[in-house]
Amino acid sequence: MVATASSTRTFVVLGSAVATVITALLLHPFSTAKHPAISSGDDGMLVTARLTSTRILRGAHDQNLAVTITAPTGIAKSRPPLSLAVVIDRSGSMDGEPMQNAKAAAARLVSQLDAEDAFAIVTYSSGDETVTPMMRATDQNKSAAMAAIAMIDDDGGTCISCGLTRGANELARSPVLGGVQRIVLISDGQANEGIYDRDELAQLAADTAAKGTSISTVGVGLDFDEVTMVRLADVGRGNYYFVEDTRHLDAMFAKELGGLAETVAADVRLVLTDNPGVRIEEAYGYPMTRAGDHVFVPIADLRAGETRKVVLRVHVDNIAASTLDVTTVQLGWRRVSDGASRKAQTNVRVDVTDDAAAVEASVDVKAVEAVEQVNTARALEEASTAYDTQGAEAAQQIIDRRVQAIRANKALPQPAAAKLEQLNFEAKGDFAAAPSGGAAGSKAKKASRAKAYDLVK
Repeated sequence: MVATASSTRTFVVLGSAVATVITALLLHPFSTAKHPAISSGDDGMLVTARLTSTRILRGAHDQNLAVTITAPTGIAKSRPPLSLAVVIDRSGSMDGEPMQNAKAAAARLVSQLDAEDAFAIVTYSSGDETVTPMMRATDQNKSAAMAAIAMIDDDGGTCISCGLTRGANELARSPVLGGVQRIVLISDGQANEGIYDRDELAQLAADTAAKGTSISTVGVGLDFDEVTMVRLADVGRGNYYFVEDTRHLDAMFAKELGGLAETVAADVRLVLTDNPGVRIEEAYGYPMTRAGDHVFVPIADLRAGETRKVVLRVHVDNIAASTLDVTTVQLGWRRVSDGASRKAQTNVRVDVTDDAAAVEASVDVKAVEAVEQVNTARALEEASTAYDTQGAEAAQQIIDRRVQAIRANKALPQPAAAKLEQLNFEAKGDFAAAPSGGAAGSKAKKASRAKAYDLVK
């Protein structure tokens, strides 16, 4: 999967929790590996870190580093217990069919939970309300919850922070020990009450995630703030969904529940270290926090067999040596099956040369593909922003330039290039069909950013 780095995303400060995590990771002894670096935790977690070539030119410049994390398969004999808080927007804009569809989807989600799980249903508008307090998902409790869900009505504004806070408070009372804790936040509008500043909302989500509760967000319809909802999912270590029609909420819930059931790693985080002559500048499409020579990147919960990637921009100084130790990549996570903290590490080393032909001959195709995916995601987000400020033609021009860059990259495998071109053509078509804005324009922007999100991860 892939997401996006854009100028609209600012880094979120996670406070003292960062220092705690970094200290714990750095005190753990690890083995080292050369480029491409591959490491395996005791339970099969694979971490690979590669530059776009195994040689780099001497001189000060930026490099792209692609880190991939692949969770093990076949470990859990049964799915982990879930503590789930479904937080539903019931503001006045949900009136009618949207509210009915949301209630029906929530009821079906509850029906799929097992007695080992726990759940709560929370709603928010101008305030917040616990429809069903955190309880075990027994048949009796599920029946009572479905009756309570049926009574939800719509009214008022959109206090997203109210819903997040109440959902987190309910999860704190879960009778389930260990397992997975998740908030699923649904919104069809823009936050206009409570905490509505984007940075402050993101901080609230980051603080919640730092306590072990991940947050998935669901943007419904065409009026919600997709930039905020994507960012909440990013800092909240969850997933983002764009559901244009509330009739599709049921399918989204099924996907999210299935992903939760297969989760093998939670509280996942990368810690990368700046070695002499190197500075990590940016994690494309992810929040990144710096503490001295270390950067911290939170990663969403991992399902069995799932691969996530992070592409980072790394500045390299002009050095005299023939080899460069670029960075140490450390992965930490909580194993869901038993709650044990796990760690893995690998080092990235690259040869330094004055021979441009040698660099070209050492291209790492997998890293190139990851970087082009991220570059495409960035372009799609830039096109969405340009559409707002300059119109449909400006958005299409950005996409055209991205297609040209894809075609010019001879190191990119043809199937990967064709897939990226197709995504760009789809987005261009959406913008072309909406020259005057309106609902079509809103849909084009949200669809473009949803594609970007999937590309980055």
